[in-house]
Amino acid sequence: MRIEETIVELERVAAREVGRGSEALAAPAAGGLLAAARSLAAAGAPDAAVFTGFFIPGAEPPAAETDGPLGAVQIAAALRLLGGRCRLVTDEPCAPVVEAAVAAAVPGLPVDVAPLHGYEDWADARLPEYGRLTHLIACERVGPAVDGRPHNMRGEDIGAHTAPLDRLYTSGSAYRIGIGDGGNELGMGLLPADLIGRVVASGERIRCVVGADALLVGGTSNWAAAALVGALSLLRPEVPDLRKLLEPSWSYDLLTAIVRAGAVDGVRRRPTLSVDGLDWPAYAEPLTRIAELVRAGR
Repeated sequence: MRIEETIVELERVAAREVGRGSEALAAPAAGGLLAAARSLAAAGAPDAAVFTGFFIPGAEPPAAETDGPLGAVQIAAALRLLGGRCRLVTDEPCAPVVEAAVAAAVPGLPVDVAPLHGYEDWADARLPEYGRLTHLIACERVGPAVDGRPHNMRGEDIGAHTAPLDRLYTSGSAYRIGIGDGGNELGMGLLPADLIGRVVASGERIRCVVGADALLVGGTSNWAAAALVGALSLLRPEVPDLRKLLEPSWSYDLLTAIVRAGAVDGVRRRPTLSVDGLDWPAYAEPLTRIAELVRAGR
């Protein structure tokens, strides 16, 4: 199987249907994985920021969800192995989980934490620096809907718990990559509005209007992030350590660490070793397949 064909298969595996319409949403985004991976691989030493953290105010206790930070850290670790620079970007409510993920997997990785109050001044101070980055990547980061407010999958306005990081995500001339699974995340504005309206519950209300240069749609966003790392491994075979990031045990250890730090399953709304309602065995199946495809594709 040619590398390009393997990457197409990685994209298909990552979009495995879990009941939210990911396969339908992935269809118009086809080719996004290859485009994103080629852009990062060709950059030589990319200088990137990865936005993540989706706060679940109705959880017990309220916290960031397990989908997103895991994939974001996986991407950041991959970019550092490629010789690039990377930082994670989140906001105060999600910071404990994101910082725990960094401490567990990539100690020393910078984390920019946006305040909920005084955000405009904070963003103004960082716009020049973000404007010089080569890549801006959003992994399961909620973005503004048509009403300008962020909404979760239940249609609830979570603006009181969410900093408007889309301002930084759309800054400068960087290549923008969006990773999402439900239509309400940064990058999903690339999809037809009527498609999200048909496929996703409350889709017309929650769909994010911010697009991207390349969009990756996953059954969970973490799967799409793993597929991106897999594609980078295929395109940059001289960096064998990328494959270590694809081992399901790497993800399991990181999932354990962030749940210990308070991360919650976004569907179950409680801290469990699961992602979007999927217990580890079911969640790990696509991860295992992605790792197998990368090993076979070399």
